Amino acid sequence: MRKTIQNTFADLTIASMISPDDPLKILFDSIDFSFIYKLCSSKYHNTGRQGYNPQSLFKALLLIYLGYASSERELAKRLMFDGRLCWLCGFSYGNTPKHNTFHYFRERLGEETFHEILLNLIAQALCLLKSKNLKLSIDSSHIEAFASDKDAEWGYKSKDFSFYGYKIHLEVIATPLPIPVAVKVTEANKWDGHCLIELTDSARKQIEKKVKTVKAVVADAGYDSIENAKYLLENNIMPYIAENPRGRKNSIDAGLIRVTTEGRFLCPGSVELCYWGREHKRGRVKFRCGLFKQKGEGCLFRQICYKKSDYGPSFYFKEDIDIQNVMKAIRRKKTFKETYKSRTVIERVFNVLKGIHKLCDLRFRGIRKVSSHIFMSLTAYLSRVIAGLKAKEELIAV
Repeated sequence: MRKTIQNTFADLTIASMISPDDPLKILFDSIDFSFIYKLCSSKYHNTGRQGYNPQSLFKALLLIYLGYASSERELAKRLMFDGRLCWLCGFSYGNTPKHNTFHYFRERLGEETFHEILLNLIAQALCLLKSKNLKLSIDSSHIEAFASDKDAEWGYKSKDFSFYGYKIHLEVIATPLPIPVAVKVTEANKWDGHCLIELTDSARKQIEKKVKTVKAVVADAGYDSIENAKYLLENNIMPYIAENPRGRKNSIDAGLIRVTTEGRFLCPGSVELCYWGREHKRGRVKFRCGLFKQKGEGCLFRQICYKKSDYGPSFYFKEDIDIQNVMKAIRRKKTFKETYKSRTVIERVFNVLKGIHKLCDLRFRGIRKVSSHIFMSLTAYLSRVIAGLKAKEELIAV
């Protein structure tokens, strides 16, 4: 693969005509793309015809997600006739790649390399942040897939809204220019709450490399679980997580269950409950009605408890009451509502990704290819953030 090109007279003429204030030139000059060549060197063979510089191919592919082309075919045509784009990407005029070159380039790099490039840009963005104590916001968004995509699954945003596709789980630094620091792509049927620990761990590794710390995580009720709260508190991170009203109250605290001096658990109808095992994932213990074999015969509340099914009522006891009490205290703080408002920054990021950087313009099948597409969309967003932060730095310096 080529590292440098022989500039022609046409190339030098085009370069002299590009203004220093050209938006794309400013954006590309703000980012250090030099690491891409070394990162991709193992993907190429030393024998045969020399290919295009992977740094140039990546910058060209980024043009799609920056809005300069709608597809790889259109991108190839733009590079062929637009000398400005050709020069800024690093190609020689008249010697630009065909559309299928970009397809093979995606295949050659794969999901892992695109993710490595994204992480490098995250590190560049973190270097421009002045604040040391950072607040993170986490959320997910849906992406609809083709009906023929075998990796996709059905997911639900609400009772009335279902979709077939994937979820992008994202964690960003809540600043005026939000910076994505961790991302995970899953099938649509995955619960959001399971991704908080993994994403926050990944974000902490990135942030701590730049001698910064995570002080708080803001999330909606979909992330409300004892496991998540316990992880954040153990790592000295303040959990600003909204309460999930479904199944959060302990049956004993709610006054539904009475415990006798002998340790017997009685329901409101004074029927002794049967222990029915422990749910490890949810951290709770289950009890069933003691008359479930008789389907409630002999109980005054039979018509109420066994109205919907013959299974009868179930009661759940949370194992870690202390964590729940800590979360209640945090939610009662005066600063909770004000801090929780910062969660909306991640919604704005998703709006930008979908509206400008083609996040929902899915043309691929399979979770690996979809992940590469999402990483490129985030890279386009991050490149604009880095250019904005550097421009702000220069204004302050002046």
